[in-house]
Amino acid sequence: MENTGINTEENIKNAAHKIFTQKGFEGTSVQDIATEAGTTKSMVNYYFRTKEKLFTEIFHEEFRKLFSGIGVHLASDLPLKQKIERVVAFDIEKLKEIPDLPIFILTELHHNPEIVFKNILSEPIQMLFLQLNKQIAEEVSKGIIKTLEARDLFINIQSLTIFPFIAKPMMMRLFGLNEQGFLDMLEQRKKEIPEIIWNSIKL
Repeated sequence: MENTGINTEENIKNAAHKIFTQKGFEGTSVQDIATEAGTTKSMVNYYFRTKEKLFTEIFHEEFRKLFSGIGVHLASDLPLKQKIERVVAFDIEKLKEIPDLPIFILTELHHNPEIVFKNILSEPIQMLFLQLNKQIAEEVSKGIIKTLEARDLFINIQSLTIFPFIAKPMMMRLFGLNEQGFLDMLEQRKKEIPEIIWNSIKL
């Protein structure tokens, strides 16, 4: 028997997330989502009106799961080194919970940037970068670190934390890792990445 109300809506969203991740926006049909959710196209359209609106809602939620938490740490009053440590740890822990998120985001960035950027630009990212640039300038003036842009610091952190998840199958085979070995490597990198970043910018 089909669930109704909030359960049906949540089932549709869960099904859509799974199918969008597997097939991307263009490769997914409303019927695919309905079949996965055990409901009908009419019910999908009833709750979300169009495939784009459903995708937009899911992408926005997934994007916020990762970047809203990062934003909290970037906006904190912590010293820059501790801030880097917190962001790296949060990044890795969150991606362990939703390891398919980087592929999901990257796939749609390439295929449907107009949908993706509409959601990204709704986040207060630019304000966070302004705050981070101000903190960086203060630490530069104290002779603690080299001059750099918040943008570059952010890119360096994200590159080092996200890549293992994107390349997980290759890395597991290349380094002979099982699932636990991969998780152990991530724990080690939680300690190593902040040191790599900090050593690259400190005077």
